[in-house]
Amino acid sequence: MIAKNTCIALVVFWFATSTCVFADDRQRISIQVVDEQAKPVEGATVAARYLKTVQQNGKDYPVPMELAPSQTTDANGRCELTLGDVDWSLAGLEAHRVELTTEEAMKLCDDAPRDPVEREAFAPELNDRCQRFGSAYQVLTPNTVLDELVTLKLAKAIKVTGRVRVDGRPLEKAFVTIHSRKAQVDQLFARSAPELTDHEGRFSFYTVPGDLDRARVIAERSSGIHVLTLADVPSKRTSTGFHFELDTEAKHYTLEKRP
Repeated sequence: MIAKNTCIALVVFWFATSTCVFADDRQRISIQVVDEQAKPVEGATVAARYLKTVQQNGKDYPVPMELAPSQTTDANGRCELTLGDVDWSLAGLEAHRVELTTEEAMKLCDDAPRDPVEREAFAPELNDRCQRFGSAYQVLTPNTVLDELVTLKLAKAIKVTGRVRVDGRPLEKAFVTIHSRKAQVDQLFARSAPELTDHEGRFSFYTVPGDLDRARVIAERSSGIHVLTLADVPSKRTSTGFHFELDTEAKHYTLEKRP
């Protein structure tokens, strides 16, 4: 009986240790996130994705999927990602850090000026700071050496402002995207997002630095979805980024049917 129990115990121990060994065999990446002065950044979110081919209705579609659970950097700007056990030919890393966290913004609100005039000036500045961020990207390939420390250097987002007019009139409630030429990493992470124009056709947002010479305007109306894609878009440099004046003509928009 003792021998039988000993045998069972050995089998259980073997399975337990084997499981641990196989679990530890998964690929890990050590990452450090730094700012533009090469100083460690605490509280940055680091994500990893890979491109997966998904079949639907007989067609292949590339879809970005999570390669590892996101992690947050420590006081030394470091974290470690454990990659999923999947095959991939293209993958990438993204580091993202907002200028103000929700908690930091709430504290500033608590300490906001009591004077109505000062408070009115304080609100737009706080809102602007809440939109600022820094980001970094790196493409991975199967040939990338993953057992070395990967350093991701954050680049501060720049402010993009502008106005859209159609046949000389402001285009309100339209989605505008200003972006650079697409790169491999854009298949994995959305580095630009659409912004809604106001009643004067104006827009303002922060985005990842780059060429920023591409624009896309989407206006959803009762007649359908009007779309305009522009290349080599001119801009004017400002103290915080770039300004765009998109003077367009209605005849150049493509009318798309509603889905």
